[in-house]
Amino acid sequence: MLILSDIIRVTKSSVAGAILRRDPAPIREMAERARAAGANVIDINAGPLSRDPQGTMSFLVRAVEDAAPLPVCLDTANPVAMEAGLAAARNGRAVVNGVSLEPAKFDAIAPIAARHGALVVAYLLRADGLVPPDAAGRLAAAAELFARLTDAGVAPERILFDPVCPPLIWQDGPAQAREVLETVRLLPEVLGYPARTLVGLSNLTTGAGPRDKKILLQSAFLSMLAAQGLTAVLLDTDLTPVVQAARAASLLQSGSVFCWESL
Repeated sequence: MLILSDIIRVTKSSVAGAILRRDPAPIREMAERARAAGANVIDINAGPLSRDPQGTMSFLVRAVEDAAPLPVCLDTANPVAMEAGLAAARNGRAVVNGVSLEPAKFDAIAPIAARHGALVVAYLLRADGLVPPDAAGRLAAAAELFARLTDAGVAPERILFDPVCPPLIWQDGPAQAREVLETVRLLPEVLGYPARTLVGLSNLTTGAGPRDKKILLQSAFLSMLAAQGLTAVLLDTDLTPVVQAARAASLLQSGSVFCWESL
């Protein structure tokens, strides 16, 4: 299971301040922490980047890569920022995060992903941006996104389908979580190839709540997702028990010869 760290977010005051001052030190520290925790990819959630999108995204990518020689995941809906981030990434190792059936987002980002041959996160949302109520709606969105992305030149193996993890605090949050499990299980069969899936695990416990209970719920749901064949997870790498659960699930998924040192 691929582990993507989501601790670098522009909504954090430390990240916003570093961007404003063009001070790479806080970003480097977060990237190094994520790498040490076991991340395979580091997500850079830069938001819309309405001011200096090229300079800001280039700054963030270079700061991360100076500290951690890992691929980056560029989380922005700004196509100018996305192009700049892909250009700044070493050896083009970057994930485009992401596209959906929303016309403006698809039209702006999908051609960029195709042009750079990047991995692309495909959110299973309806064209109006709403989350489908069940697995059937998510699978229908996946089929349409698959057709549109491959028509745009994105290879099937470069797509990471995200069924959109619901916050449990939603009125139907637990029911939606079960629909996500069903989507992950059925997606390869529906699309007819070993489709890859990614879930943003932190969304599950969005909002106020005890840290220990958030860790428990995320770890439990991650194990359930792994059992359905999840291939990648975006999570808070500062939550050590959740990362450990991901690594344990990866070991059990691998089918390799077991040894305690693997953990």
